[in-house]
Amino acid sequence: MLICFNTIMDISLESISALRQSFEDKLNEQNEVFHPMDLAKINNSDSWLKRFLIHTEGNQEEALSMLWNVCEWRKSFGVNEMSESNGTVRIDYLEEGIMFPHGVDKDGKLMFIIRCKLHFKASKDSEECKKCAVYWFERMERLTNGDQITIFFDMMGSGLSNLDMEFTNYLINLLKMYYPAFLNYIIIYEMPWVLNAAFKIIKTWLPAKAVKKIKFLSKHNLNEYVSKDSIMVSWGGEDNYKFNFEPETKRVEETKKKVHFAETMEVKNGSGDIRDIVCMPKELKLKINPSELLTFNKDNSNGYNELIATLTFINDYKDPIAFKIKTTCLVKYKVRPSTGTLTPQESIKVTFVLNGMSIKQTDVMRDKFLVLVIPVIETKDIAEMWKIQWETKEQHILKCKISNENETVNTWNSYDQNHNNDLEQKVDKLMKVVTTLEISNRVLSQHMRYVKYSLYIILLICLFAFGFLWAVF
Repeated sequence: MLICFNTIMDISLESISALRQSFEDKLNEQNEVFHPMDLAKINNSDSWLKRFLIHTEGNQEEALSMLWNVCEWRKSFGVNEMSESNGTVRIDYLEEGIMFPHGVDKDGKLMFIIRCKLHFKASKDSEECKKCAVYWFERMERLTNGDQITIFFDMMGSGLSNLDMEFTNYLINLLKMYYPAFLNYIIIYEMPWVLNAAFKIIKTWLPAKAVKKIKFLSKHNLNEYVSKDSIMVSWGGEDNYKFNFEPETKRVEETKKKVHFAETMEVKNGSGDIRDIVCMPKELKLKINPSELLTFNKDNSNGYNELIATLTFINDYKDPIAFKIKTTCLVKYKVRPSTGTLTPQESIKVTFVLNGMSIKQTDVMRDKFLVLVIPVIETKDIAEMWKIQWETKEQHILKCKISNENETVNTWNSYDQNHNNDLEQKVDKLMKVVTTLEISNRVLSQHMRYVKYSLYIILLICLFAFGFLWAVF
């Protein structure tokens, strides 16, 4: 993929419309389920789509691929649900003030400050740190309306114990893969010489255009890239800002918008995400028995170990209806049937089969199904009916759980899976050790050169002193 960090480009409205249309075509083709807030941005925000085209230097194919991947990642990571008020991010991590937005750079772009000396990798859950980073990225996107940011690494007083290559790589990947055209500069402030080798490695992770955006600054030249009013006292400036975490004030307002949006949104081909769909027609046409909760039970009646849940769909309407079932995770489930039609008062048994490779209760409880219902038009084919832009579609959200008696069931391929996981973990640890050794080796080499030069200087001073004393006496 072409990666462009902040290249100034002219992106036409035609290019943006073409990208939007390509996404909608792919969405209808693959029947994927994405979050309605992300779909709304695609439908309504030219500026967001423009960023993908800028990031990929106008390449429509690359922009579509990135946009699709971003929507998949945002859904799987739960980005739109992240909030300091619902437990999705560690509030104690946010309150520590290791990273926070404050001040602007010389171009007026918001700075994301990371105080490296406060971060000790071993003392934090790395996954929770990543969630905090995404939380701040999302909050800054809302604060700036998608404008660019500058990442400011405050490295005063930091050393090797504060170095976290994994987290730094994660930040870089966020910018490369999920936040297009979001970076203005990367400022490295007062970097200790012992970390020179580490940042040489970090540079190799960045595209050439992004490397040009890295600025190594000190107190003497900080004002060349940071607004005078934003230079904090600890950096030699006059800004006496002290970080104190404050919850996002717009959260309540945004929640209201989100509900309103779900009530009025036109869900094309059932592509809205089921976690937040709340719109329901006044007259329900489909009755689901026994309830809208899928309880999976172990079943080996056909010779296979399977977890199965069954529901009965009943047409409780005076006219024929059609239904379609979607899920947040296609690879884990089989649904029989996933589509169909029902005449008035007709019923059908629907079977949901859970793949035996994935039966952790916590994972299953996050999964949901969306049942879409529309009236049948006799003059049209079923496939054509689903393409009609209905003013409303009846929607049912099915939640999932494993019955209590099966909660302790292990996957029948658990040995292979655990073995593979162990291998992956060992390889990951080995790679981290190799990276650490490489950094340590470079640091040691630099230190040895420093010692060697110091010895040369001391030797010269001794020779000079000896010569001086010889001349005097």
